[in-house]
Amino acid sequence: MKLNPFLFVFVLLVMAGCKSKITMTAKQFSDEIAKEEQSLAEPIRAAENAIKVHADSADYKSVAEEAKKMEVLIQEKIDRIEKVDVSSLTGGEDFKTVAIRYFEYFKSLYTAYREIGDAPDEAARITASDRMNQILVAQEEVILRLQDTQARFAAENGFILEKAPAEPAAPATNPQSGKRDSA
Repeated sequence: MKLNPFLFVFVLLVMAGCKSKITMTAKQFSDEIAKEEQSLAEPIRAAENAIKVHADSADYKSVAEEAKKMEVLIQEKIDRIEKVDVSSLTGGEDFKTVAIRYFEYFKSLYTAYREIGDAPDEAARITASDRMNQILVAQEEVILRLQDTQARFAAENGFILEKAPAEPAAPATNPQSGKRDSA
């Protein structure tokens, strides 16, 4: 009997997909989001310092390289969160969606930094800088939405948050202008 190689590969992929889902309790998932968020604090601080130094010396290629590293790091966090199966948790899908959007928001800031660094000329850099400023306007709202959704998720699932989710050291300096941006 000859096996269809495509069917065999399909079955292997399905089996691998099933094993890649992670199950957690509501408290574990909430703690995992907080852990992933807190683990970004130091890398963000280091990246912000490096980006500022590179931008101050007009080394935009290095700005783009630093930003790309952060995009990759944040995407790894998003990928881990996406693997968690929250279908059995009350409010789990909503909290997971908001958490992913939170991390996507911070990734978008580093995408903006990268676009500033990769800009071919000053006009393109100014346009990319303006886009970054538009993104920064939503920062406080994004943070508050995660905190509110996490608090609601905790209440719906009968546990108390140990402390308010820590806010990572968010990008706050636009490398184009060198000025501190605020929401």
